[in-house]
Amino acid sequence: MYSIKQASTFTGLSIDTIRYYEKAGLLPKVQRLPNGHRVFSPPDMERLQIIICMKRANLSLEEIKFYLDISKTSNMTPEMISGMLQHKEKVKNQMNQLQSVLDFIDEKLTKGSWLKEGS
Repeated sequence: MYSIKQASTFTGLSIDTIRYYEKAGLLPKVQRLPNGHRVFSPPDMERLQIIICMKRANLSLEEIKFYLDISKTSNMTPEMISGMLQHKEKVKNQMNQLQSVLDFIDEKLTKGSWLKEGS
């Protein structure tokens, strides 16, 4: 079991963010000690890692909640698979765009100038 401080340290999320995720229904039924302090089980910690991954993939909290809620009751439905495949394509496009930016920066650093020669 993990305290909220340990969960924060482990995940890199702030304590306030973890509390917000709980209030938003992304972390249902977090156990509490008799003194009211939250304790997080290994499945709670895994769920936080899933939330972090989905946030990094630019899913909204509503989308994350939708996928987490469905995952509790069933295997991935065709709609879930379709939605995740669409989102995967968006992420791949973002990666391609970022790679273009990195390539541009590398080119400028190699040449030592932001402007084309002769400009």
